[in-house]
Amino acid sequence: MGDVVVVTGPPGSGKSAVAGELADLLDPSVLLEADWFFGRWRRGAVDPWLPEAAAQTAPAGRAALAATVEFARSDAWVVYDGVLHQDAAEDLAARAADAGVAVHRAVLLPPVGVCLARVGARTGHGFDDPDATRAMHAAFAAEVGGTADDAVLRDDAASPGGLAARVRDLLRAGALRVPGPVAAGGVRP
Repeated sequence: MGDVVVVTGPPGSGKSAVAGELADLLDPSVLLEADWFFGRWRRGAVDPWLPEAAAQTAPAGRAALAATVEFARSDAWVVYDGVLHQDAAEDLAARAADAGVAVHRAVLLPPVGVCLARVGARTGHGFDDPDATRAMHAAFAAEVGGTADDAVLRDDAASPGGLAARVRDLLRAGALRVPGPVAAGGVRP
């Protein structure tokens, strides 16, 4: 079985660039871009970052996670590029555990100003909302707190290739593993 590596963070954090570089470092590998699943809605689509999109984002998110586990069953590294908060990562780890697949998660969290500048400079990208960028950055910042956890990469000066190499090294060290499901009584199986 393969493993899943989630590269996540707010918009403009560098997820797509780092995830692509990381997939190139792992062999064999699959790059799964979560945005593809959220972009399948056509008529009646609601921007997935809006609260009223929940009826559309929930099935799209489940489909992305199911595809991620299926690709990992093929004995490949699956690099998941998308916004995936801790609770959803734990949900993925529970699904993956049933298939014998481990899940790892790296959070890219450069300063909010860096994310805003990157989002503002995008061309040809469907997302350019500064308020939503701020809100998602704040949600990730609240989730990870001020910890110096290895799974949180705050370096905004490193190249995508440099960050991908760091994630690969953290994978090798076992520092990115998402805990599996908790059994009754709060004990991990």
